[in-house]
Amino acid sequence: MTMLIEKTAWPSNKICAAMISVNLDAEFFGKIYYPDVNVDEGDILRLGRTGIRFGLPKLLEVLDRFEVKATFFIPGAVVKRYPEAVASIVERGHEIGCHGNNHEILAHMTVKEQREALTEARDLLTKAAGKAPAGFRMPEGEISEETLALVKTLGFSYSSSLSDDDVPYVRESCGLLELPIHWELFDLPYFAFTFDPPIPPGQSRSARMDDVLKNWLYELEGARRFGTLFNLQLDPQAIGEQGRIFMLEELLTEIQKAEDVWVTTGEEIASFFGA
Repeated sequence: MTMLIEKTAWPSNKICAAMISVNLDAEFFGKIYYPDVNVDEGDILRLGRTGIRFGLPKLLEVLDRFEVKATFFIPGAVVKRYPEAVASIVERGHEIGCHGNNHEILAHMTVKEQREALTEARDLLTKAAGKAPAGFRMPEGEISEETLALVKTLGFSYSSSLSDDDVPYVRESCGLLELPIHWELFDLPYFAFTFDPPIPPGQSRSARMDDVLKNWLYELEGARRFGTLFNLQLDPQAIGEQGRIFMLEELLTEIQKAEDVWVTTGEEIASFFGA
């Protein structure tokens, strides 16, 4: 017998929620695949800069046009490298969250090292945004329960890092609200490609855009049917390409057409659940 999950109660009679989140990793995206890679050379640096210079403005324009506020998770190092880009995000009223400091694998660090890295990142983001960040998303890699407990003690209201549910929940071990993510709703693994170093390893071809969009639309329909959280992850160097930005336009069109989806930020969801 199939057991359906109990639907979450969302505000304003909405049947599900959609959170548009952006991982503004720039060249640090290379660390997802090669944690020790030099981000200051080759295709990785070129793609990172291209995403900031060309992809981000396209993404921001679409969000403006659809009047959608997104949640941008940003490493501290990106704040230092691209302050004007971060300022353009803040000026539009988007939420700013923490995505580590140098896109480090937090589970490989001591608690003291993690505290130092996340404190520096938090302070850089606070200065850039004019307010302390509420949200944390782990750099792609590994974290531990110690990391989540540390995130809570550093003043973050929620995490959006784990893939173990379809609805927000409070993690009992640390009392931190989790807004779950799912890899099929992340554009970068579908489209990232470099020759040196090879990304993805094995050099499989990039996915067809129509297929990825269809995946997202199915996931949206699933969220509406079961009352869950549709948590989309974007990277400007993927979605910001001239042939891919239409995917976001079509997705937002379908969301707005439905009229029963709460389009919101991580901070607003956390506030709704009392975090």
